[in-house]
Order: sequence, then structure tokens, then C-alpha cells
Amino acid sequence: MSLSTAEIEMLVRDLAPKLVGGRVERIDESARGRLVLHIRRGKNRYWLQFVADARFSRLHLLSRRPKPARPVSGLCNMLRLGVPKSPVLALTQVEGDRVVLMDLIKCDSMLKETPVRLVAELVGTGSNLILVDESGMVLASTRTEDSPRRRIAPGAQYQPLPAPPCPLSGKALVNRFADVAADPASADDELALSRAVESTYRDLEAAAVVDERRARLAAMVLGRSRTLKARAEKLAVELAQADDAETLRRRGELLTCIIHELRRGQESVLVRDFFDPQAPGITIRLDPLLTPEQNVERCFRRYKKLKAGRKHMQSRLREAETALGRLAELGARVQEAADAEALAALEESAREQGLVRPEPAEKKADQGQKAGPRSFTSRDGLEILVARNQTQNHALTFSVARGNDYWMHLLGWAGPHVVVRKPSGKDVPLETLLDAAHLASYFSKLRGAKRCEVVYTQRKHVHPVKGAGPGRVSYAHVSRLAVDIEQSRLDRLLDREVLSPGRTAEGDHESKIENRK
Repeated sequence: MSLSTAEIEMLVRDLAPKLVGGRVERIDESARGRLVLHIRRGKNRYWLQFVADARFSRLHLLSRRPKPARPVSGLCNMLRLGVPKSPVLALTQVEGDRVVLMDLIKCDSMLKETPVRLVAELVGTGSNLILVDESGMVLASTRTEDSPRRRIAPGAQYQPLPAPPCPLSGKALVNRFADVAADPASADDELALSRAVESTYRDLEAAAVVDERRARLAAMVLGRSRTLKARAEKLAVELAQADDAETLRRRGELLTCIIHELRRGQESVLVRDFFDPQAPGITIRLDPLLTPEQNVERCFRRYKKLKAGRKHMQSRLREAETALGRLAELGARVQEAADAEALAALEESAREQGLVRPEPAEKKADQGQKAGPRSFTSRDGLEILVARNQTQNHALTFSVARGNDYWMHLLGWAGPHVVVRKPSGKDVPLETLLDAAHLASYFSKLRGAKRCEVVYTQRKHVHPVKGAGPGRVSYAHVSRLAVDIEQSRLDRLLDREVLSPGRTAEGDHESKIENRK
């Protein structure tokens, strides 16, 4: 469970005297919604962690220095660009709610200082970390939200969560760490309360990982067992039919004896079974669409097929029954496994034995890669190219773009690389750059935002980062461009997309309309 209102109140009272007045030296994000602020106050150094998680949302100090981590959200990128060296002005809690406010100072590219606020909504399901400016406009967030309740996206006005019922009761008043705070021995350890929170949630998250792995592996075993049971039942039916193969041969022999009496269109025929003198006669069903010769041939063909496949079916049935036995044993061991390592070993062993299906291999090239970058025409008639994925980001920037072409990317957010073709002897007009910025925002997770900020430079100043994976680049001589999104400009650009081979204008236009909805 996440921290309760009472627990957050106690932690904020404990942390504020330590952190307020300190300076933020670095911001890391080990996973989405896990933000760590490195804060120095005098000779002391603290690592404040915010966790916005559906089950384990919380805040506390870390007992040891965390490993450096790359940002995985636009929020961390935005904080890294403007907040380092910022003083911590305040750390407060919204009264009666699981929302913590941290007031900081942000510097823009002109070194102008403006107040910003990091809002940590630690409310369990729906938890979020949001950076807002002094006017309340959202600058970045861990996740966007667009619901009847409110809208959280860059450029939107921040709307606080509805106030909880007052007075507080039930879970809101639960305090699992009250004894730690009241213990006189903890007075000598300024991290005593944070250590208790950290230890509790370390155990909770470790147990959750084990439960998730156990449930996933158990589901794989159950699914595979159902498949094999269905296969075994089908094979048993086919084997029963194969055991009746001799009957098909006898019927073929009987039909051969009276073939001169048969006529096309008959659905059945009554014949004397001379293989069994005790039987007065048997009825053999015929296919009225076939000739007498074809009906005879069909009996012998089915007889040969069943006879030839009988051994194979018996082998497959034994294999299925053996695998079902192993899966039953594996299911029992999965429930008995004590930790994640044991479950991982069981899963690996099961994959090696073919008891569960192997993980699907990643496609070498997806449809977006095959289709090539999206192509648009700006108001000034210049070509704008937009990559479809990370792999194509690299190809567009370093294989398609020329040295003097303009390269553009969202500032502080993951998104596509955008290339503007520069005409020979001319510069790229501002209107075209604004068009390119709109496309960079539209084809990213910022789609729907009212405002975005991009960086751009010439392609020759962009270089790949060695060992960082496709799409990771460093750049120099950049300029920034802040853009207010205009829907009319987007509509014009999307209607003037240059279609790649194999796409129809009508179908593509319908898909774009659907996307805009």
C-alpha cells in the first residue's frame, strides 16, 4: 500500500528542516515515476526519492547514494535542464491530502530565474509528478492525463485533485512508522524514519516482484496445459478413428464388388457383408457428388491415411501426456518457489525443455521502418521529414539528412527526429521551422499539448552517442524555439502529407482524422 495521509504528514515534518535551504545538485530517474533529487545542505548530502506508483507511492530519503540513471520522462529532462543548483525554497503537504509540494527555482536559456513547483501526487492509483510554473501552467509531468476530471499536459493549466473528505478517517490515519518517530534512539539518526520507510517498501516491492513472476509463470503453465489437454483429446479421437481403419478397407472391398450397381447421386447403399456371415447386410454412406469409382477410392485413401498416421498419433499422444505430467510438477514447484531467482530458474528450465513457449523474437524491421520517414510540405514549399521510431531516428539523421539540412527535436521529451530540407543558397524560413515544431510535438507523447519547446541546429552539428543505442545523439550550436500549438497549422500540414507507395489518399486521410479525435 502507498503512504497514508498521516504518514506523509509525518515525513514532510521530518524532511523539511533537512532539505529546505539546500541546493539541488542532480536529478536522476531510474524508472518512470521514480525521481531522485540530489540535495546538498551545508556539509550534508541527501538523496530525496519521490515514487509515483499505483501501489507503492511514497517519498523518503535514500540511505545510500543511488546509481546514476538516464531520464525516462520529459519531467526529468526538464528538471535537469533548468533546476540544477536551484535552492529548495519549501517542502510542504497539501493539508489533509497525499500531495507534496516542493518549491524550486528554474533557469531558462537566458539565465532568467523563475519560481517553479514540483507537485508530487502520491495518491496510489493515478499518482503523478508534475512540474508547474508560477502561473500554474504545466511544464512537464511523469504522465499525461486527459479525462473528464481534468487535463494534465504541457501548456495546460494545472488543476489540483479533488479534496479528500474531511475529517480524515480510516486508512488516511494509518501510521505504520509512528513508533520509529517516537523512539528516543532514533533522535541520533536523522535518517531513522526514512530508513524505516525505505526498508518497508523494499520488502513490499520485492514481494510484489515475486508475486508477479509467480502469477505470470503460473499463467503460462496453465495456458500451455490447456493447449496440451485439448491436443491430447483430439489425438485420442483421431486414434479411435484410426482403430476403425480396417472397417474402411472392408467397406472399400464391398463397394468394389458391387461397383457396377452403383450410380452417381446415391447417398447410401445396402450391401451384404461377406466378411461377416452372421451379418445380413450393412449400409454404407456415399458422397452423392462423387462417381462410384471416386467413392471407392475415397474409402481406400482414408484407410491408408489413418493406418499410416496411427503410429505418429500414438507418439504425439505420449509426448502430450508426458508434457502434461511435467507441467503439473512445474506448477507445484512454481507455488513452492521462495524468491524471484528460483522462479527465474524455473522459467528458464521450462523454456529449455519446451514446456512453455519461447519469448517472441523482436522483428528486425517493423512496418514503420519499411515505410520510411513521414514526409510533409511546409507553407514555404520545403520538405519536412519525420522519423517513425528510434531506429528510424538514427537512419533519418545520419543516412538521409544532408549536412546543411536542419535537424530538430523536442526539448526534454522523447520524440521523433525531424529534418527540414535546406534549399541551396537559401535559409529555412521561420514559418517552416514552426511547421516542423508542430509535427515534432504531434508525433510524440506530447500530442494534444498546447505548448512545446524544441531545439534545432544543422545536421552537421549532430553526432551519435557511442554505446547509447539508436536515436541517442549529442548536438552543438543549437537554438531553442518555444511554440504555441495551432490546430489550423496542424490540419494544413497533415492534409499535405506526401503519401508513400502503397498508401491511398482516402484511407490515410481517414486515419489522420481518427488520430486527431
